[in-house]
Amino acid sequence: MADSTDSSSMLHHKAHDLLNLIEALNHSGSRLEDQFWEDQLNQTVQLLLNDVDSLILEQLLDYLATTSQSDLYDILASLIESIAESTVLSHQGQDYHVLLVTAPITTWTRYQLPEGILSHTQHEKLLSLVKDYASPQAKVALLGQLLSFDQLPKSFAQTQALCKQLGQLALAAQPATIEIDQRDDGINLLADTKFIVSAIAVPVGSPLFAWQQQSDPVQAMRCAQEQWQIQCETILSTMFAGCQSHYLPPNGYFYNNRMSDKYMRPLALKAAVQWLATVMHKEPKDLTATIARCGDHHTEEFRIGLSVQDQKEILYGCVWPIFSKEEVDISSPHYQDNAAEIQNLLTELGVESILFLAGLFTPEFCDDCEAPSFPTTEGELQHPYLPEDLHFTPDALH
Repeated sequence: MADSTDSSSMLHHKAHDLLNLIEALNHSGSRLEDQFWEDQLNQTVQLLLNDVDSLILEQLLDYLATTSQSDLYDILASLIESIAESTVLSHQGQDYHVLLVTAPITTWTRYQLPEGILSHTQHEKLLSLVKDYASPQAKVALLGQLLSFDQLPKSFAQTQALCKQLGQLALAAQPATIEIDQRDDGINLLADTKFIVSAIAVPVGSPLFAWQQQSDPVQAMRCAQEQWQIQCETILSTMFAGCQSHYLPPNGYFYNNRMSDKYMRPLALKAAVQWLATVMHKEPKDLTATIARCGDHHTEEFRIGLSVQDQKEILYGCVWPIFSKEEVDISSPHYQDNAAEIQNLLTELGVESILFLAGLFTPEFCDDCEAPSFPTTEGELQHPYLPEDLHFTPDALH
């Protein structure tokens, strides 16, 4: 474990105040005391979120992660996310709860992913679809483009700022014309998630989603989710022509971020294998996949290096991220056998030569292009290079 005394001395004084409140909540012995500390925490977190340039919350989470204080980390992360993705706004004398909602589309292609700009017709149909998914009392605003991971808010404060912006537009029934950073739109990726981004505003105390008002809400939710996938695919079929896509139903911003991450892991590996086999004019059975566990102190990700059998050079690679320590802790009820999942997927794709390296590797990146290095059959991490005579080179897969 890291020296928490030395590390905590580097924290901002506001982070120290927040840490004291979290520790107090963690030692609470009753629900009434819980509510007292939660109110204090809510106020403190909201003050920090009001500064759109502040990274104090992110820094405190990093501190808790590096000092292995997982119980406090879980409490704080859950609290921050719930506050950052929502807000309360007043409109015409009525208070509204606003939730930032996404509907991820996980997709991959051998060619090129769409930019994500919605036509007027697509936007109107998606807006109507979200309104049908929401409760009858809801007011909805929807961005006019699909966002990639690189275009999502970079901090908790920016997340709430977007929630407020979209919430105000929903209440005013105005078009969602918000400037989105176009620098990294992910257009050259072979596998990525595109997010339908909206805000749902309901009077305080009212349900957000239509299925919440049904006598059998779980069954109603499942039906609504099935209809969402069918109708969303119909609306966006021309945009995602040539892609294999999965349409996740609307839900809270952070929950759906995690869900899309989990869906993306196998898609990214599938895209990497099939693309490399295609451009090298090989079959998947002619490739070798070398897998290494990478992380500073524990497994944070698997890196899969892809090469042609009987050749040392790594041509391409894929990162398989780990989302929590419990996921790789065999004693945890949340344990997932990621190694077996990777092996099974590679086998299904037709890769016959699969090598797992022993030990934990320090994750290395290229100093020039910041691309991750991938394992070779000789047990080293190496920058991937494609033959110079290839004319089509994709960016790294998400």
